[in-house]
Amino acid sequence: MIKAIEGVITKKDPAFVILKTASGVSYGIFISLFCSPKLEKGAKIELNITQIIREDANLLYGFLDLDEQKMFEMLIKLSGIGASTAMAVCSSLSPNAFINAVINGDDATLKRVPGIGLKTARRIIAELSDAKLINETSVPAHQSEALMALEALGFKRDKIYKVLSECRGENTSELIKEALKKLG
Repeated sequence: MIKAIEGVITKKDPAFVILKTASGVSYGIFISLFCSPKLEKGAKIELNITQIIREDANLLYGFLDLDEQKMFEMLIKLSGIGASTAMAVCSSLSPNAFINAVINGDDATLKRVPGIGLKTARRIIAELSDAKLINETSVPAHQSEALMALEALGFKRDKIYKVLSECRGENTSELIKEALKKLG
């Protein structure tokens, strides 16, 4: 499995680059539209790679931002979401905008992505709006722990998210106390 490739960009399109390594091997790598402006033809770079091997192809998807790569990998695990749709999400939404859309149940934001309709947007929200999304993203551990504790106390997830976004606690116990005052 290929995890990263370092080399010189010999060809660059808006969503695709060819990267030539020091050994002389050139790789074709799909990139997002957020990644593209950061890359220059002739520049030496290292891209984090997600490799997808199919019966008819061996595809490489490159990322400079690890959060963007996590988002892509999370999306391709969902039923009905292929690599091209996942890359369209990566090209349309930043990782934080995507996480906020899922957490807040904002299907309108997801529908702005080419290839995603209302049904697919709602399915993405339904499948990712559990604690797994929180744990896989860059949310601090104390916020994740506070979320799970408040949920165990019987509060609704959407209300917890809204309240926690307003809280300023530095550790789990402070966050829970502050959130309980606002929820109560």
